Amino acid sequence: MQHPTNNPIVKLEGNQYPMNIITKARSIYQYVVPITNPIGEIHEYGELVHLLKSVTESDEIYIQLSSSGGSLETCDYLCRRMDDCEAKITVEIGFTCASVASALVFHADDWVIYDSSTMIINSCSYSPGYGKESDIRSRMEYTERLNREWIERTYQGFLCEDEIFEAVDCGKDLYLYADDLRERMSLFKEYRTASKARQIEEAMQYWKQQKVS
Repeated sequence: MQHPTNNPIVKLEGNQYPMNIITKARSIYQYVVPITNPIGEIHEYGELVHLLKSVTESDEIYIQLSSSGGSLETCDYLCRRMDDCEAKITVEIGFTCASVASALVFHADDWVIYDSSTMIINSCSYSPGYGKESDIRSRMEYTERLNREWIERTYQGFLCEDEIFEAVDCGKDLYLYADDLRERMSLFKEYRTASKARQIEEAMQYWKQQKVS
């Protein structure tokens, strides 16, 4: 029985033969996420965390970042969720991208830099609080190490050793403008690509040695 159809008949030319071709429709979504306030507590970013976890590699996330800083703990948490995300993440560096908020930039896949974009990198600020002298000293030692390792890990490949020393040991604020960011982010991308290639090579060498032994 023939059924009427409005679809045109496609003929294969030459010696081509029909194949079992399966077509799947895929939906691609782009999500725009504004982060325009100081970084607050972790529970305030539940929607963003869910988004980072649920998207696929076909999706795109565009973060509009303009923040003066905020919670180091929350920022570190968001950076790890960004690393685990399958989608491409692009961060738009706004007029104010300061302190811990700047770390989000370095966990993105790409960046948008405007002529008005700026970045301020500095050590974390904290109050040692009250209590026994030994407790305060321990708290200061803990925070000092935390701060040093955070800055070295986050800005490696972006800042030179002297700049990291100035930020950590001298407490200097590092101010970067649009032309600085364009030059440095390009170099940082090359550094990150080389680092990933080196990590893959080291992993392959490790497993080769395991098979031999």
